[in-house]
Amino acid sequence: MTIKAPNTTDIESHRPSSSPYKHSRLNLIYDMTMVAGIIINLCLLGVEYVLGANLAWVNDTMRFLHVSPASELGLKESIHDINTFFTIFLIIELLIRWGIAIVQRRYYRWFFFPFIHWYEVLGCFAILRPLRLLRAFVIAYRLYLLGYPVLPRSWIRKGQFYYELVLEELSDRIVLQVIDGISTEFTENQTHYVLIEKIIAKHRPMISRALIEALEASLPNAIKMHQASISQYVAAAVERSIQNTPELQQILKLMPVVGTLLSQRIEAIGARLGENIALELIYPLTEQPNPLYAEVAHQIGTLDFPAPEIEALIDSIVIETLKVVREQVSIQQWKAKL
Repeated sequence: MTIKAPNTTDIESHRPSSSPYKHSRLNLIYDMTMVAGIIINLCLLGVEYVLGANLAWVNDTMRFLHVSPASELGLKESIHDINTFFTIFLIIELLIRWGIAIVQRRYYRWFFFPFIHWYEVLGCFAILRPLRLLRAFVIAYRLYLLGYPVLPRSWIRKGQFYYELVLEELSDRIVLQVIDGISTEFTENQTHYVLIEKIIAKHRPMISRALIEALEASLPNAIKMHQASISQYVAAAVERSIQNTPELQQILKLMPVVGTLLSQRIEAIGARLGENIALELIYPLTEQPNPLYAEVAHQIGTLDFPAPEIEALIDSIVIETLKVVREQVSIQQWKAKL
């Protein structure tokens, strides 16, 4: 599935003068403090996890540093208290910002805030605390757009790339699952014909107009292109009809001398007559607008189900289309960008 590749042009095109974000100095200090606090909190969470995992190398390090069990326990409790305090702080800070968003009517509905900031809400839970790093990246990226290089450009580009990689892989899996489900539905039952019939019934006027335009655009030119061959065929058909009429030939044989000349003359007149008939038949088929084409298009557009040939055609078109879409979605565009 095609996604927009992160590139230097996109990164460099965001400048403070054109950025949608507007920060005061207080907001800037607050954001940078939050980034630093979140990073420190995550480091402390890592330390707490390592100390609580009872790893052999950690115990060896504690013994090497001559840290007593009581001091080690006190260190664990202190780090745990700091992490708990920071979690409570994040919850209160989140609620305050939610209240500010409600007062300032930043979103269409008051309850949109926790859904838009879902990673912050989930980061308040103990098991999902690593998601706090995502908020740090969001703040850092926003500061970068404002012109403050909190993170190196290479980090931003790589972050965008891997974000879009994950997004592409997830969306591709969902789309492929949906396509496979539709293909199974088409091959295992016939309920989709009801939907197709409703769609066709809704678009019958458009189908008729499209058929009229197609007929009027192609048939008159095709008939004019073959006008000479049609006239010759009709003339030859009339001439053969005269030759294959026994009663006429019997009458002409009763006239020994005049009969032969008269037969040739009648055949020539018949050929000319056939050409004129062909021209008269062709003319109404080439005029526009043509009521005959409208009637043909209307009859085709009002075909009713069940029609085995049409059903087979629709099945084939839809299934082949799904196959093409599936093949296109299966292409991993991010690999081509590496």
